[in-house]
Amino acid sequence: MPPKKQKDDGAQNNAAKITMLDFEAKRMQMRIVEEQMRADRSKTQEMQLQQKYLSLEKDFKGEKEKLFNISTDMNRQYKQMQDELLKDINELNATVKEKDEVIKTKEQQITDYRGSYEEKLKKKDQDIAELRKKIDDMSLEFADMLKETLNKMQERIELAQWDNNSDNQVMRNFKEASGFGN
Repeated sequence: MPPKKQKDDGAQNNAAKITMLDFEAKRMQMRIVEEQMRADRSKTQEMQLQQKYLSLEKDFKGEKEKLFNISTDMNRQYKQMQDELLKDINELNATVKEKDEVIKTKEQQITDYRGSYEEKLKKKDQDIAELRKKIDDMSLEFADMLKETLNKMQERIELAQWDNNSDNQVMRNFKEASGFGN
């Protein structure tokens, strides 16, 4: 019976092979399920990353647009400030020119005034010199007049000494002539 045993061994071998193949098939099915789950998780993660990427891209575009708007606004403000400053500079330069003209005019007026003042001063000095000369001339004339009057008075006194009686008469005449009477 040995041949039957071989059949039983072959059937057992076949059953063991089938069991093993069945086990291998289940293991492979489990592995396929695991791989499918892993693929599903990867797909879910990929979709989540895709959504996150799209969200980030949308945010980036929003930020880029916001940055562009801010930059445009800042450029506008800068140009406006620059225009205002240039306007202020031009106005101040115009004011400086006006003030320079006023200063030049005032300096010219001062120069003219000084010249006029110096001319007036020279004229006054000339007038003073002329008046001093006149005073000196008048003083000399007055001195001459006094000298002449004194000489006449001395002559009269001398004549009066000749005539004692007429002394009182001469004194009266002298007082009347000089304005010292009564």
